[in-house]
Amino acid sequence: MNKNLLFLCLFLFGLTGCGNEQPVFPVYPVKGTVKYTDGKPLTDGWIEFTSQAPETKGRNSNSKIDKDGNFEMESFGRGKGAYAGPVTAVISEPASEFDPATGGVKTSSVKVLEKYKNYDTSGLKYEIEKKENTLNIVIERK
Repeated sequence: MNKNLLFLCLFLFGLTGCGNEQPVFPVYPVKGTVKYTDGKPLTDGWIEFTSQAPETKGRNSNSKIDKDGNFEMESFGRGKGAYAGPVTAVISEPASEFDPATGGVKTSSVKVLEKYKNYDTSGLKYEIEKKENTLNIVIERK
């Protein structure tokens, strides 16, 4: 094979790569609060977003909700933030934990309506912009 042709083939292969690389989409800061309609905070639990934007559809971001109802979203492998565009959210109470003092299961008194635990029924839809985002989420109590 001609050396110039071999060089050209290697050069073109280098430009196209292996074809397995996924595009990298940035995430944008998202902080906020989750409160009940009476203004009191959800004092524990989790919030998760799933992207509805065509280029990032199905990619998730999540955060623990602290005792004051605050959260800060994080995306696996991308750091703090969520993908830009429309998202649907779900909220759930904290998971049960092993209680070493009693040897049993410790459950939280925090409860979240079942509708907020499902993307199809939560009704929690937001637009994440390519900037810092602050969301004040209000949910109904049981």
